[in-house]
Amino acid sequence: MLISTLQGEAAVTRSKILIVEDQQSIRETYAELLEQEGFVVCQAEGYDDAVLQVDGSIDLALLDIQLVGRSGLEILVYIRERYPDCPVIMMSGYADKENTLKALRQGAVEYLEKPVDPDELVYSVGHWLDFRAMKQENLRLQDFQAIHQRLQENEAQIRQANERLNFLLTSTAAVIYAATVDDDYGTTFISENIRRMCGYEADRFMADPGFRMACVHPDDVARVREACKRALVRSGGRFEYRFRHRDGHYLWVGDEVRVEADIHGQPELMGFMVDISERKQGEEKIRQMAYTDLLTGLPNRSLYYDRLQQAIAQCRRSRTMMAVLFMDLDYFKPVNDELGHEWGDEALIEVGRRLQHCIRETDTVARIGGDEFSIILGEIGSEQAAAHVADKIIAAIQEPMILKESRYVLGISIGICIQQGDYSDVESFMRLADDAMYRAKEGGRNRYCICHYPDAVQATLLHEDITLEKALRQALLNDQLLLYYQPKVDLKSGVMIGTHALLRWDRGDGELLLPAQFLPQAGKAGLIVPIGQWVLRTACRQSRAWQQAGLPIVPVSVNVTAEQLRQADFYAQVKAVLAESGLSADMLELEISEKDLMQQEAGGLHALQELSVLGVKITMDHFGSGLFSLQSLKALPLHELKIDRQLVSQIGEGGEQIARAIIAMGHILNHQVVAEGVETDDQLCFLRDHDSDGMLGYLSSPPLPGEAIAEYLQHNMPMLNAGKEG
Repeated sequence: MLISTLQGEAAVTRSKILIVEDQQSIRETYAELLEQEGFVVCQAEGYDDAVLQVDGSIDLALLDIQLVGRSGLEILVYIRERYPDCPVIMMSGYADKENTLKALRQGAVEYLEKPVDPDELVYSVGHWLDFRAMKQENLRLQDFQAIHQRLQENEAQIRQANERLNFLLTSTAAVIYAATVDDDYGTTFISENIRRMCGYEADRFMADPGFRMACVHPDDVARVREACKRALVRSGGRFEYRFRHRDGHYLWVGDEVRVEADIHGQPELMGFMVDISERKQGEEKIRQMAYTDLLTGLPNRSLYYDRLQQAIAQCRRSRTMMAVLFMDLDYFKPVNDELGHEWGDEALIEVGRRLQHCIRETDTVARIGGDEFSIILGEIGSEQAAAHVADKIIAAIQEPMILKESRYVLGISIGICIQQGDYSDVESFMRLADDAMYRAKEGGRNRYCICHYPDAVQATLLHEDITLEKALRQALLNDQLLLYYQPKVDLKSGVMIGTHALLRWDRGDGELLLPAQFLPQAGKAGLIVPIGQWVLRTACRQSRAWQQAGLPIVPVSVNVTAEQLRQADFYAQVKAVLAESGLSADMLELEISEKDLMQQEAGGLHALQELSVLGVKITMDHFGSGLFSLQSLKALPLHELKIDRQLVSQIGEGGEQIARAIIAMGHILNHQVVAEGVETDDQLCFLRDHDSDGMLGYLSSPPLPGEAIAEYLQHNMPMLNAGKEG
């Protein structure tokens, strides 16, 4: 707990931190982190709210420079004018040299660039609170020295001053000492409260001047001596080290020293030692949280990737073979759904234990996320050694486990990547092991599949894939994705009755990439769901923006993937996007392919039922490409069937029967029927003759940017000319 230990042994009052940040999520994250470390935190969104809370009880302020309205620099000036002893740390989301220098010149003690690392934030707050407390103790000591000099005038006053000085020295949390400036740094004075800190009496240190340095941890002695040398050159310094307690354990102390003149005018070191063990424990806890999976206690993804990088480097140096095993549990989801997350977590903990028993102490097993685990096998003798470990794992995981007084059996699919050469890197290793794992699943689950690290040419191709993946992740963050909209046209009137949102990627080189050029890579990278969420959110915002501009909007259609439907909170996601954008539910259509609907479980179908009740229209895309039964079709909450473009392309070439049957069946079920990919007049005439309700295709319009769609909405212009009517 980072409570300043200079505030007294009991630490009765906790340090109070003021956080001023206009982004609520960031402000609350910082507040929660600091509250977990034992601080009292008050929050403010801007200048007016902040100045109402600034008073003498604030021990430290954490200010964002860029705020809505008056800036953090103005709050800094306000605090410095009224409470100059209050440390102020400034934060900014971008490197603004001018504002940073201005803040430091106006008295800010430090500048942190956002996003602020939790370890750095906690350390900085603790450091400046300790530094402030040290300064207060220094001022008190100076007061003691002044009192001592004044009271030398008579014996009674000297005795009174000594009593007061002794009381203050023993009551403060800081141990005050004086030491020689030679290489021994021998103790010439130490306050009585040293006993409270380490169990030894002050007389022990006074009788043996070298005893204080002897209590420094052996691993820290050289560093402490070097810090003392620097302090002599710079007239002061601050450092931290471990100090032995009388019972044998070591505590962490913060030591601030300065060079003073003794009663003979000779230089000596004056030091102030504070027990900072609680702060160090808090920092260690944060470090463990950053690198440990909190559920299983195994290394997490961050630590695993670091160890994998080290293992690859070692493999290169020693010219030995190594392997990565990427694992995904089989049959875990039904267990989790049946028993609930609590028992699902118990199963994951047990899996972690079993995996640890299957490897050597020098190997690493980590939980990557969800029900995915990975193992690093370093310096293996052969491919068979990795296969042997995989067999042990499969056997261990298949052993029944008792969950909620019942026996459950899981399986595990393992992808193994073997490396022996110079072409390996962390991302490629994991990608190949992941691909091998999916091949194991496709081969029947509960088995392993081995791949070898590719040669230079293959590694180059793999690197290009990974580079594309990285660029795609950045595109998602940097708003490089964009939507075009293809009009859906009424076949009778020729006017636009809807739009279909289509994804594009602007890589900044003048070329727009189509989905087929990057979505396969997005699927491998696990980006399909976040990209789908981005498309849904962007399309709803655009449609609402058209409406707010006074345009007569039409429903916007968005593709939804099987991965999105498998999200347990998919219904809540869509509802939240509608609420955030302000778009009415009946102005949104969700398109799901026939193939994805055939594969859906009860949860995904239930979400579609709920969305249909909400008013969202559901369309089956690529209809006619699969074998969807009529009975299943009747059970779905469908509004529209979209004829697959492959079937549309056969119109006029002798393949009209299926299209005709789909139109008839759709109307019998009271569904709208729309054809996609219409490109010829023959196709258009056929669709009109058989009463299809609408169409999309280059015959009426290619996909258009939002500005062009707005023009059509404003003028309600027909997109099929009179010559194409009837």
